Amino acid sequence: SKTIPTKFVWSNKPLSSENVSQCKDTFKDVFLKPSKEYTCTGKYEYYNTFIDSNPEQVNIHCGELPTPTSKCKITQDHALNKDVLSNHILTVFFFFCILIEPSFEEKNNVKVTGTSHNSFTVKCNNLSMKEWNGPKGKYIAKLISNRPPVEKENETENEYCSFAFENLYYHTNYTIEVFIYFCSSLSGIIWCVPLSDNDKAVIGFLAFLILVTSLALLFVLYKIFLLNRKRNTEDEEILLTQPLRRVEPIYADGLVEAYKSKIADEARLFMDEFQSIPRIFSNYTIKEAKKQENQFKNRYVDILPYDYNRVTLSTGGEDSYINASFIEVQVIYALYIMLVYLRPKDETIGDFWRMVWEQKSSIIVMVTRCEEGNKIKCAQYWPSLDRETEIFEDFVVKIRSEEHCPDYIIRHLILNNREKASEREITHIQFISWPDHGVPGDPCLLLKLRRRVNSFKNFFSGPVVVHCSAGVGRTGTYIGIDAMIESLEAEGRVDIYGFVAKQRRQRCLMVQVEAQYILIHTALIEHNQFGETEVSLSEFHSVLNTLRQKDGSDPSLLEMEFLKLPKFKKWRTFNTGSIEDNKKKNRDSAVIPYDFNRVLFRLDIEGNQTSDPEDEDEYSSEEEEESNEYINASFINGYWCSKSLIAAQGPLPNTTEEFLLMLYQQQTKTLVMLTDCQEDGKDYCCQYWGDEKKTFGDMEIEVKKTETFPTYVRRHLEIQSSKKKEVLEVDQYQFLKWKGRELPENAQELIEMTRIIRENGNYDNSKMNRNVPIVVHCNNGSSRTGIFCALWNLLDSAYTEKLVDIFLEVKNLRKERQGMVETIEQYQFLYSALEAAFPVQNGAVNTTPAKDNAQVISETTALLTEPNSTSGADQKEAAESTAAESSEQEAKESSTAEAPPAEGDGEKTPTEGTTNGPAATVDV
Repeated sequence: SKTIPTKFVWSNKPLSSENVSQCKDTFKDVFLKPSKEYTCTGKYEYYNTFIDSNPEQVNIHCGELPTPTSKCKITQDHALNKDVLSNHILTVFFFFCILIEPSFEEKNNVKVTGTSHNSFTVKCNNLSMKEWNGPKGKYIAKLISNRPPVEKENETENEYCSFAFENLYYHTNYTIEVFIYFCSSLSGIIWCVPLSDNDKAVIGFLAFLILVTSLALLFVLYKIFLLNRKRNTEDEEILLTQPLRRVEPIYADGLVEAYKSKIADEARLFMDEFQSIPRIFSNYTIKEAKKQENQFKNRYVDILPYDYNRVTLSTGGEDSYINASFIEVQVIYALYIMLVYLRPKDETIGDFWRMVWEQKSSIIVMVTRCEEGNKIKCAQYWPSLDRETEIFEDFVVKIRSEEHCPDYIIRHLILNNREKASEREITHIQFISWPDHGVPGDPCLLLKLRRRVNSFKNFFSGPVVVHCSAGVGRTGTYIGIDAMIESLEAEGRVDIYGFVAKQRRQRCLMVQVEAQYILIHTALIEHNQFGETEVSLSEFHSVLNTLRQKDGSDPSLLEMEFLKLPKFKKWRTFNTGSIEDNKKKNRDSAVIPYDFNRVLFRLDIEGNQTSDPEDEDEYSSEEEEESNEYINASFINGYWCSKSLIAAQGPLPNTTEEFLLMLYQQQTKTLVMLTDCQEDGKDYCCQYWGDEKKTFGDMEIEVKKTETFPTYVRRHLEIQSSKKKEVLEVDQYQFLKWKGRELPENAQELIEMTRIIRENGNYDNSKMNRNVPIVVHCNNGSSRTGIFCALWNLLDSAYTEKLVDIFLEVKNLRKERQGMVETIEQYQFLYSALEAAFPVQNGAVNTTPAKDNAQVISETTALLTEPNSTSGADQKEAAESTAAESSEQEAKESSTAEAPPAEGDGEKTPTEGTTNGPAATVDV
């Protein structure tokens, strides 16, 4: 299919003629194919007349040598005018097939080698992968001629720089240029640099790059030096009426001991330290904040920004004031600025957005609700989803999306400046689980908030705007936790006392109360002891593979993670369950509910008498006297709201009435049973239902409907008290695949049953249903119940945030009830269950579990024989009946389902899970 360049030459032509050569064939160019017959004629012009030669057949045979291989002689034996040209000289036409060997010139360590008459290879001499330094890059060869250039790439992972070029044009001069192209990432900026194979140019460019980087680094270090000198000078000039104490920094491995020593004796050392820090540094002026024209912009008369570091708006004059301060946060490797702001008032919202625009801030952290305790804490300065857009003076704010989580809400906003005719994206993160008084009981909530905020940071972000109600207490605590974690990771030590004092030099009253000061310590202990164990679903499978890897006899990372879990042995009291009269009500003496979260109820059935959520630190003796009955059951916090689960032991014959009374008073809609009544000859649960109505004391229970599936049985129960007319309808789900085993046979089967419970109970969409506790029971209320409760909460987190934290979930369960997830096999099962629930499909994690096709079969058949023994006709008929009933139930539930919680109306109330002083995890 390749052609040969051909040249025509006339020999012995008439002097006055103009030669013309032509081969009459479909191939019209002067490129002929070898071994093909061509008809060749000669033609020349003679006195305005063309004379053709006789046609000649030509067949080209070309060897490797550049010699003529074909020649045709063409004669003309007639004349146009016989009178004039009777003795005309014969004209001869010669045809040649000529091969020209290409020549190459080596230059700049680039070697070119011919491989055929129109192809060659290019290689870089003295350059191989072993000599490559720097990040991964690639070689690029560029072929330049009078035609469009041709480029080829070669990754540096190959051993040598090598390229091949084929099917090139003949009679063409080519120039080859070889480039080395690499990319480097620095602080979020990607630099891509092409290098030609010119040593001087490469060295010059690298020298220039090193010089620029060095100058930039020196400039940053110089600015840090100036800031430090300025700050030290200012500190020396302050005449303290109450001098600071000399509190030594705490090293990472001494955090727990330092906490224990300071919290002892009613936290006396904590109190002494905190009270020694001046609330206000009076040597800093606050003239601008006190001006009459600026008074209306201050919500509190005693919380005013210092003049030297206040934020100034570009509007100038009296309009330049805003109650906001710059807070410098400096650790050994970084210096960054946070912008602390008093909560916006209606009349200052325009100034707030101007500040955000001028400071180029892209993240706003709001550590308050708009309304708390019937008090307005902050004006809503963003549009709601139904309005979409709000205009505040020169700024238009649009809301693009809103993501609700139990403890925070993430909003994606668009800020448009009408003066500049441009817009920016703003991420607004509102933490909704911090009460106005006191602090969150679990420091993990703030560590999680910090992770969310940091996930949106980038190199080009301006200062992070942080505000609460007054812009000092919660705001200072959050900044303190963030800065001290940075210091802990950079230096291996923290100076919490010094940093709180430094914050107050920049804004008065930062970290406002002692409980907030203690919270910073407990958050650092939590972070230092356990690190970050949260995993996104997109990375879950790869992380799990890494955790499972073992090196010889050494434990895997998964096993080491399990060993880090605190045991929480006797960390709370369980006095009520240990008294002599109640010991006989416990199946397992090692699993007794803690006093602080045990389920309380009364025999008079006057309503739901549960423990006060605000009183979780100390169990009240008054509550014990009010509750004249005991049952081995504990409240378990759910993902969306506290006390959304109840872990209970299987009822004993002498506690069945109390068990039914608990269901009745808690208004339970879903009951999960994870055992058979008897397993391996042991009594695991007193059968509290039957074919006919059963009575236990004042409580009556009747089975209205039974549906049996291959892996579980669903019973519709009705419970009533003889003292009241109201009937409680409960759906009981009994899992069938756990009998006689420590773990279920198939994790996917347990996951599937939880999915069915969610759908039937409308737990994913209804806030009202989430607030009604689900009762889960097994033999002792912990061994199997703990696994189910963990999976329930982990699935909620996965569906909502696409994140899971198995370590934290198990740690929290152990704090709430003894005997929860005690073995490494149970811990590994949780990972395996999530792995099955969210499989990898087409290279991505499927966040929607596959739905199994359930079939309704006979309960007796299911319990005594294999599910396949049921006839196909019976199964089909039962399935159709169930499908009709299910669709009817879904329609009923969807009509009563509530919308997702609105802003400021999260699932967890501010007082739930909060204390006046946080409890640290110091189990060692």
